[in-house]
Amino acid sequence: MVWSKIRGTELELEAYLIMSENEINGCEYHNNNHIEDMYKYLQDTDEPYDEALDWAVLFHDIVYDAEPKKEWRSALQFSMMTEKYRGCNIDLYNISKVSGLIMSTVNHTEVNLGRLDRTYSAIIRADLHALTSKVGTINNFVKIMNESIALYGCSIETFAENNIKFMSGLYERMEYNKKLDSKHAGFYSSVQDGINTTILLAKSIKE
Repeated sequence: MVWSKIRGTELELEAYLIMSENEINGCEYHNNNHIEDMYKYLQDTDEPYDEALDWAVLFHDIVYDAEPKKEWRSALQFSMMTEKYRGCNIDLYNISKVSGLIMSTVNHTEVNLGRLDRTYSAIIRADLHALTSKVGTINNFVKIMNESIALYGCSIETFAENNIKFMSGLYERMEYNKKLDSKHAGFYSSVQDGINTTILLAKSIKE
């Protein structure tokens, strides 16, 4: 992918292998394809290059299992791996920024996370942009459903119930983003359309 400039480094290659292992363990959505899709979004929208954003995209889902605090553990994994592998020479400030960018994907809001720093908006939009497409929304719903059943051992009905709760909360957070980031208000409205489609799919499972 042209946008990323960290390809081929030891750290990038190790991250790729870890994400590949996650996919073997049942991650149908949170895998290397999701990372590539985010990079493609950044390229297609002409997002100015930022190395911290590059690393944050690569690492934001590197820890994906059935345990809580995945984003925090992903940020910690990045910090630990920069000490072990060559290829990431950014300073301590930007290593901290990578962690902040990863943590912004917990709730997908820009609250108190560098409101004047465009990279926080960029990673949130890249992570959610599939919801702006009806086809992408449906495809990803199925992948996330299969992934959740594999990781958590839950029933399809339990997944649907939890999905409705999560998506309802995400819809409200997009309202906040529209007020905070008026430049991308149209994007967040499109995400809300995808959220509504997802909720309808989940409700059809429960019925």
